[in-house]
Formats: sequence, structure tokens, C-alpha cells
Amino acid sequence: MCHPEVPAGAAIPDVRVGDAAVPVEDGTMPGLLALPERLGAPGILIVNDVFGRSPFYDNLARRLAQAGFVAVTPEYFFREGSLPEPTREAAMARAKRLDFKRWGRDMSAAIDWLRVRPEVNRTVGTIGFCMGGTQALLLSARRRDIAATVCYYGFPADARTEASPIELAPKMHGPILGHWGDQDAGAGMDNVEKLRAALEAAGVEHEFRIYPGLGHGFLKASLEDEKTPGYEQACLSWKRTLEFYRRCFARTAIAAR
Repeated sequence: MCHPEVPAGAAIPDVRVGDAAVPVEDGTMPGLLALPERLGAPGILIVNDVFGRSPFYDNLARRLAQAGFVAVTPEYFFREGSLPEPTREAAMARAKRLDFKRWGRDMSAAIDWLRVRPEVNRTVGTIGFCMGGTQALLLSARRRDIAATVCYYGFPADARTEASPIELAPKMHGPILGHWGDQDAGAGMDNVEKLRAALEAAGVEHEFRIYPGLGHGFLKASLEDEKTPGYEQACLSWKRTLEFYRRCFARTAIAAR
């Protein structure tokens, strides 16, 4: 499962939010911008899953802002329109109308937009989920200026653009953090291992975390009751993500001095 909703009763971080308007090649891509208390912070682009922008990702942007980052979650399906119903079938049908090459250009434009925001210190990272996780990996091959890439259960063998992440691994720029559940048949643990091997062969800095017994979309459990299956592992993955960002952004700041 992906992430269309926030579980009932989940905490909503109290941070400042506002509308985002990202210039793209044929118009403006809308989204939500979440701000931390202290500005002049690193920015993080959230690349959503097949459901597009949803309450889950608005909440995620708030969580990132609460952790001290400027976060934006764009609605990259703005050309294709809203879903007629919040079902996986409807989401998959809409995704078939998405121009995947243009989507990559839209996300690259969002990085450029975020980097020059007055609230951002010109350092930018990414985080992507499901097909958005795939896009985060592809962006790391397209750009050298992403300080930290986080991929949650992306598809290493997905080749809906010019090449799959596995094929583009030699062009990727680290550091990259990947999270997968070992029961995620869609991503495929064999494909994850192929990506790992390709990154190692290319000397790309990366860290893959595999969570036993979990399938696709497991981060949602971190917003559920602590008795929910996978809760502790989901929370651990989020803790690792924040630690990864802080480590990478600190290193970028030192290098810039």
C-alpha cells in the first residue's frame, strides 16, 4: 500500500505552512511548503507516491519542518487532475497519463525553486516514496548538487524513463539512503541487491536498510498506535532518515566553508 491518508488520531505537527507555486516549463506546479522555527535551514523536496500529494505527505512535510528543515511537497499530477476516487485503481489509471520524462524535469525545477528560497541555506536534499522513491534515485543520477537522497521502497528496475535506477547507478551521486521491507515483492529484493552491487561497483556512497517482515508502504505504521505491526521498524527508519540528513547537511556546510 502507498500513502493516501493520515491515520485517524495521528499528531499534526504545529509548524508554519503555506502554499507553494513552483515554476515549471508550461505553468506552475502547486504544493505545500512547511517551515521550521529557525530559517536559513536545508531544504527537502518530497516526491510523492502514485497517489500524488495527499494528507500523508502534507503531514510528512510538517514532520520534516518540526525536525528543522524546510520541506515542500508538490502536486506533480496537477496536469492530470485530481483522482475521481481515492483508490489504487484510480491512482494507477491516472499515473498512466503521466509523462515520466517531464515529471523528472518538474522535480528538478522544484529543487532549483527550493534552493533559492529565502528560508533555505542553498542546501537541498530529497525524499521519495514508491514511484517517488524511484524518481529520487533518478534525480541523484541527473544532478550533482543534491546533498542527501532518501528512497523509501522505490523500484530499482523501473524503466519508464530512459533507463532504470540499476542502469543509471554509475551516474548517481551519493550519499543515498534506501529503505525497503524484505516482503516488498513489487520492488523485489533481487533488484535492490542489483542496485546495491551497481552502486558499490561505481563507488557511490550509499546505505541500504532492509526491514524483515515488512512490505511496501511501511512508514505509515510510524503514525499508528505503537501496537501496530511494523511500528518500531517504521519509527527506526524515520530516525535513521533524520540522522542521515543531519549528518549529510553538516558535512555539506563544512565543505562550503
